[in-house]
Amino acid sequence: MLKEIEVIVFDLDGTLYGDTHHFDYYADRLCEKLAPSNRNSFYRDYQIVKDNKHPLKVGTVYDAEQDIILIQKDGKVLQAFTWAGKELSEEKIRELYHNELEFNLHSLLNVGDYWWIPVSIARHYGLTSEQAHQSFLETREFMMSAKFQMLEIKGYKEELQRLSKTKKLVLYTNSPQKDSEVIVEKLGFKNFFDYMIFEGQKPVMTEEYFIKIRDHYHMKFSNILSIGDNAINEIIPAKKLGCKTILIDAHEIGDKTHTDYIVKNIEGLVDLLKKVD
Repeated sequence: MLKEIEVIVFDLDGTLYGDTHHFDYYADRLCEKLAPSNRNSFYRDYQIVKDNKHPLKVGTVYDAEQDIILIQKDGKVLQAFTWAGKELSEEKIRELYHNELEFNLHSLLNVGDYWWIPVSIARHYGLTSEQAHQSFLETREFMMSAKFQMLEIKGYKEELQRLSKTKKLVLYTNSPQKDSEVIVEKLGFKNFFDYMIFEGQKPVMTEEYFIKIRDHYHMKFSNILSIGDNAINEIIPAKKLGCKTILIDAHEIGDKTHTDYIVKNIEGLVDLLKKVD
């Protein structure tokens, strides 16, 4: 199935590198913008979520307007919980979520990776979407600095170099161009990418950007491989169009019906990419 691939589209965070220590830095930047009376509660909940003792976790959806945590499949809400963990009745769910969910970056947050954990907690405690975005930009500035050291994943650079000789490699990320290019440079991957898309507004614009990628290379969707660690952002929309997909499922929450391949980590991805020739 991977032998007909001509274009490979990579996400950035959680896909080209596996470092996670910047999430605590992000949490600090979010927390410092909260009212002082809410900061201890923020850190308490952040730790509870880390300990997997809270309804908020990777794979859920946070409705910032209703302050409700959702479990969904294909846009349909299956279960819903208050922040304190009380489950909503089926009647209440039908009342609030009778239509298919439409994810965005402001009010209905897809907690598809760990970036969305601290920001969901901060939104619960009153942070605005604009303040959250500012904290994100501050974190990306930190990631551009020499203080942010990135772990090398054995064999990844060599594999990307090999693929870049015969395939078109595309970077498609929600992050800004300035910091993304610095991170890719730090990794030593910059020369491998033929095309880069920044501030890609996933998942809202994912399908539109994959159509642009298809048209840019005059390829069929079946010749395009999408790789990412966030199923809603990078996998489900691409699969819907007919692309091949690989989900990096570090939290083991992936649905095998939504993707062609699932790997647990980037090391597993490197091994699978060796089958692309």
